[in-house]
Parts: sequence; C-alpha cells; structure tokens
Amino acid sequence: MESGVTTDLNNPHDRFFKVVFGRAEVAAEFLQGYLPAAVAAVLDWSTLRAEKDTFLDPQLMQHPTDLLYAVNLRGGESTTYVHLLFEHKSYVESRINLDLLRYRVRIWEQWLKDGNTGRLPVILPVVFYHGAARWSAKRQFAETVAEAPGLQRYVPTCEYHLVDLCLYRDEELRGAVRLQVALLTLKYIFRDELGERLPGILGLLQALEDGSSGLDFIRSLLQYLVQVVGTDRLSETTFRQAVTQALSGGGAQMMTIAEQWVQEGLEKGLQQGLQQGLQQGLQQGLQQGLQQGEALLLRQLLIHRFGPLPAWAEARLAEATPARLERWGERVLDAATLEVVFVDA
Repeated sequence: MESGVTTDLNNPHDRFFKVVFGRAEVAAEFLQGYLPAAVAAVLDWSTLRAEKDTFLDPQLMQHPTDLLYAVNLRGGESTTYVHLLFEHKSYVESRINLDLLRYRVRIWEQWLKDGNTGRLPVILPVVFYHGAARWSAKRQFAETVAEAPGLQRYVPTCEYHLVDLCLYRDEELRGAVRLQVALLTLKYIFRDELGERLPGILGLLQALEDGSSGLDFIRSLLQYLVQVVGTDRLSETTFRQAVTQALSGGGAQMMTIAEQWVQEGLEKGLQQGLQQGLQQGLQQGLQQGLQQGEALLLRQLLIHRFGPLPAWAEARLAEATPARLERWGERVLDAATLEVVFVDA
C-alpha cells in the first residue's frame, strides 16, 4: 500500500500498531504467544516495560523503531531487550537485516552512554509483517553477506524472529479481545477479503472490557479502517453495515462510541433503522446522518494532524458534500498543510 519511506506516525499503520502494542500488557501477551516457547519461557513477563522510543540517528530513520521493551530474565536481574519492529509496507524489505544490525548498535551505544557497564544486554528483534505476500527476506544477517571460505566465523549471525500474519489461520490468531481484533485487522487490511471478514472482526468488540481504554481502542480501530473505506477492499456500504451491526449489538460502551464518533449522524440512522426494523429505514437514516458523521470524523483527523481548526475550515466542513469529504479524507494523512487538504474547495 505504501511505496515511499515513512519516518513519522502520519502513517496510519504505524499509528494503529503503536496504539495496540504500546500497551505493555498487550505486548507481553503477544510476545508470550508468538515467540518460540523456549524463548518465552526464560523471560519474566511481569517485568516488561517500555524503553525509549528510538535510538537511531536521523540518517537511519528509513524504518523507525516502533517499540522497544526491556524485560528481565527469569531467576535473575539481568535485562534483555525485546525489540519490536513493525514492517508496514506491502512488500518485503530485502535489507531488513542490515537495518536491524544498525538498530542493535545504536541501542547498545545508548545503553553505554546511560552509564551501564559490563556485558551488553541481549537484543531480540521481532519483525511484525502483514503484507499481502509472504515474507521472503533472509532471517539471518550472515545469509546476506557473500560467502568466503574460511572467513565465515567473522560474519555475525544476527537472527531475528519473524511474525508473518500470512502464515497464520484466523483461529491461530489468539489472545484477548484487543489483541485478537488487532491481529485480524492487520492481517486483512491489504486483502480483498477485508469487507467479508470485517463484520466478524468488529463483532469481537462486544466482549471488550468497559472503560476509557476500551473506548480509545475502538476509536483508533475505526479511524484506522476509515483509511481503506471507498477502496476495492472495503466499500462504504460494507463499512457502514459492519459498524452499525457492531454498535447495535454491544452494550453501553458501544453506544457511547456511536454517540461520540458520529454524534447525531450514525446514531440517528441506527436508531431509525432499529425502530422501523427495516433495512430501508436503516439506509435512509444512515444516508441522512452519514454526512454529519463523515464530517465529524474528518474534523477529528484534521485536528489530530494540524491542531485546532480555524473558522474557515470549520465552515467548509459544515457545507461540504459527501464527494468533497471523501476527497479531503484521502488527503488528510499526506497533506503538508491544512490549506492543501481543502485546495479544491
């Protein structure tokens, strides 16, 4: 999906990944379930804690370090680093081994600058990949270096652990609701089956725990999915129906999302459709309220990108047609300035 280099969190895949795996308890659950059993067994998961966001020089920011966690070994005070790298491109990165070697060096250098002494900590890189094709890059740095008989002992192995969602059946993507929903969404985000799978994925949210963190996760998930609405993978109609079904089937937390996310828009359509009990009524209600809901969501994304909106931007949102809202929504993540988003108005 992305063909260029991304160095910040304007990329929706990076943002969603950090929302999910930036929570230590989710990261611990994921690592325990998807690292080799022998590796997971030697780590004390109750000690998992976030480290600094990045140890990289600006020149090395082609693949930013998304998350870095520290965790203690079981039965001791020795600390090993678990390095999570999120590979969000839809194609395989052939030079990932070289990038990971650079990351290791920067992390160790920072560890020494922080005043630590003794032997360097272990760094366990975990490459998380969810592109459409299977990952085919070499798993060891040594495999990317030319063979030289008698000299291989001088080439570092530097292996990484790969989690390629292409290799997992849906039922194998296990975990608590938050983790399971995230993994399934990331698995299908680049696939044509996204629209078919979305109702089942969103239906899992009905078991999500109550509380502000659950609400924040649902908002982030919906905002992430909005990025592909209108494409061949997810039509607006399919998205509306899946969200409506999930919201109507949940409890108070789901209805809170309905109220806050689309205010009078989607909520009005949902209520009208349910009262009449007819699909026609639901569609009419959604059509009347969807524009308000889309304008509200776009407004939230614009504020997130550019800060509080000036009066002229608020006025254009209020008067916009659905077609204009769609065009503006496609630009909001890439536009350098707020004015660029509205250039056709």
